[in-house]
Amino acid sequence: MIDRKRKPRELAEAEMDMTPMIDVTFLLLIFFLCLDFKTLESKLSANLPKTVGLRRDIAIPLDKLDIRIEAVHWGQELPDPMGRDRYVLAGHEVKWYVGAQPLRSGDRLSQLLRREAQVRTFQRETQRTEVRPITIHTGPGVTYGDVTWLIDQATASGFERITFGGGGGRR
Repeated sequence: MIDRKRKPRELAEAEMDMTPMIDVTFLLLIFFLCLDFKTLESKLSANLPKTVGLRRDIAIPLDKLDIRIEAVHWGQELPDPMGRDRYVLAGHEVKWYVGAQPLRSGDRLSQLLRREAQVRTFQRETQRTEVRPITIHTGPGVTYGDVTWLIDQATASGFERITFGGGGGRR
């Protein structure tokens, strides 16, 4: 017969003994304090130069094409016609400077990029001729779309190496 009056056994709470963990921590601390780091450093191999400035050849400046984008007119911010939570810029205008030459037309810039992509320079480190790299500098008021349009035009013209210079401040 089952005794229904018996009380259920009380569950004993599990306790964790921290003593072994503290012992291991102190042993590791003593080990690293007694370790001589100078012998450890001498065993690590490091191929560092022994002297400085032995090369006598002159660094040849890299011939690159500098393009600067500046916003002429910010434009008017209108809600996106697709209904998304963003806006479009109506009347946004930019001007490009290729070297010192200002360009306002995207078609003229594309023509100039195609012509400049034909100019090849000798790269000393690879020992072959390549299309020279482009460095894009942005000015205040230039949007992400302006930069991506320029990158698309440059890659379509044949440029492969595109770097970015410092920005020109805020709008």
